Amino acid sequence: PKPQREVIKLGIGSVLIKNALSEDMQKWLAEYAIDLGENEINGGFWRRDEKGNKKCLNATQSRGRIYKKLSQYPHHERIEKLCTNLVCEARVVAPKLPIMTPTHLLLLYYTTSTGIAWHRDSDPNDGDNNEPIVSISLGNSCIFGYKPFARPSVNVQINSGDILIWGGPERMLAHCVKNVIMNSAPNYLQKIGNARLNFTFRSAPN
Repeated sequence: PKPQREVIKLGIGSVLIKNALSEDMQKWLAEYAIDLGENEINGGFWRRDEKGNKKCLNATQSRGRIYKKLSQYPHHERIEKLCTNLVCEARVVAPKLPIMTPTHLLLLYYTTSTGIAWHRDSDPNDGDNNEPIVSISLGNSCIFGYKPFARPSVNVQINSGDILIWGGPERMLAHCVKNVIMNSAPNYLQKIGNARLNFTFRSAPN
């Protein structure tokens, strides 16, 4: 049976949309990201030698990243519309989430079980307003941790096709990726390999 789509309010300004993306949309996004990661003019997810051969991932030993203006990505109108539609859906259950005008996209490629430590998206590149952050997961599942204000931390498993959105009063939500669950990607996403892809949309006009 097809997994049921579910919009879950996590907090006053945070929402999880389970099974948000169809199999076809997941395939399209996976091919989109992997193609950029392999062929993007600045090296994609990789550091390269003088001949252009891949040496290592460009963020850490286990993670590659691409971050630039949304308008600089191919088919940016399609992925921008996907982002804004998801925010509209999340605002039905969490009306304190502001409307979003996405300006930048961060692509992350996790190749091992290593995640990202606790942090808040408070760097200048993360934006200086309270508009939502929209995080799309593809491929391997992960354990996502978050700390609601004045409450204990919570762990939730994020699977391929799930969406996390936080903003407004929870724009500075403390969160982490505790670990990636290897060999958990759906069979139809073989393009990704034994890895996790993450699309993170931000509003950072500054």
